[in-house]
Amino acid sequence: MAAFGPTWASRVGVTVALTAAVVACVLAWREIAQARRAHAHAMLAVSRQHGQALRAERTHNASVLDTLAQRSQAAGAEISRHQTVVAGLKGQVSTLRGDNSFLRSEVTHRESVICALRDTVRVRESELMALREGGHDAEIHALPRRVLVDHAPVGDAFPGADERWSDGSHPTVVELVRIDTAMVLPNYEEDRRLA
Repeated sequence: MAAFGPTWASRVGVTVALTAAVVACVLAWREIAQARRAHAHAMLAVSRQHGQALRAERTHNASVLDTLAQRSQAAGAEISRHQTVVAGLKGQVSTLRGDNSFLRSEVTHRESVICALRDTVRVRESELMALREGGHDAEIHALPRRVLVDHAPVGDAFPGADERWSDGSHPTVVELVRIDTAMVLPNYEEDRRLA
């Protein structure tokens, strides 16, 4: 020890070294604690920012979901409206198909009637041509034209309904038709019989 100097100096040196070591350890531990606190504060800040970002994202996602739900409801309402229109149009198409088939059958029937009438007209024309060529002894009567003249109405010459059927026997439909044609058309059959 004598080589290092007096004993008290070496003791003081050891004490100083131990104190310096203790102080260095305390300062190192304090710095580590401060670093841990700073790191914890930074992690807390990052965690809070992340939480705020998640809240903002959830709010945005909720608004997007609400918008999509509203669009889905509007599309569903539009689809149901179109389905109603389609159902109505299907009913109209069914009705029109029935009308179409009825009209086709009606056209077919009328075409057959028209063909039959054309055949009848051809036969009558051939008969008329044969009559014209065959002989000139047939009587031809001109039908009177209905001209408005200052004559009394034809109906005034005939007795009224009360006078005709005062005995209680009312006319039938056939008699009414006979009376109606007797009042309007002249009787050429009598002229033919007389000739």
